[in-house]
Amino acid sequence: MERLMQYVWQHRLLVQTDLVTVDGRRLSIIDPGRLNTDAGPDFFNAKVKIGEHLWAGDVEVHVRASDWHRHRHDGDKAYDSVVLHVVDRDDAQICRSNGEVIPQMRMSCSPEFHRRYHELVDRADIDLPCAREIRGLSPLHLADWITSLAYERLYSKVDHIENLMRQYAGDWEQTCYVILARALGFSTNSEPMERLAMSLPLNFLRKHSDSDVAIEALMFGQG
Repeated sequence: MERLMQYVWQHRLLVQTDLVTVDGRRLSIIDPGRLNTDAGPDFFNAKVKIGEHLWAGDVEVHVRASDWHRHRHDGDKAYDSVVLHVVDRDDAQICRSNGEVIPQMRMSCSPEFHRRYHELVDRADIDLPCAREIRGLSPLHLADWITSLAYERLYSKVDHIENLMRQYAGDWEQTCYVILARALGFSTNSEPMERLAMSLPLNFLRKHSDSDVAIEALMFGQG
């Protein structure tokens, strides 16, 4: 269930009107942040407006608020950067390691939603949980769906490259350098690798192209 809640948060599938924290403050999601698949909070670098204040930090997602204590986040300083706790069930108040209360928001799911979700994810006997549902789609709808997904992925990559081109005033070499660095980070470290390349422009590295040691030192230092 937690993975589904993460998906809903990541892709902004919440109805964004009249969002409030559990203590009644108005909430706006400016940026859901970047999904973290390693240790630490679920989303990095999120931006949310709570009341009149804009907060930048991390977001943690749990089915129950009390999972924060069960997972021992309350004594872990890595979670002190959390600015919002998103839960299905608000059954506990959660705090940072210094005792500060962290705002919470309920992402309520209907019983039917729970049921249909578990029907899919609890199927351990097959590799693709939605295989039975996909069989019920007509070939035309299935082909259109796959084609749409492919175009969506392609357009997303194109938009990213065009934004970099604008940022670097049409410099194709710098843009390709940043894109290559992102690709070398694969799925886990793509964002850090892109940020590393952006902090060390290609023209700067060329000035030190006669020294592999200098380039390595710059890369490791910035990293």
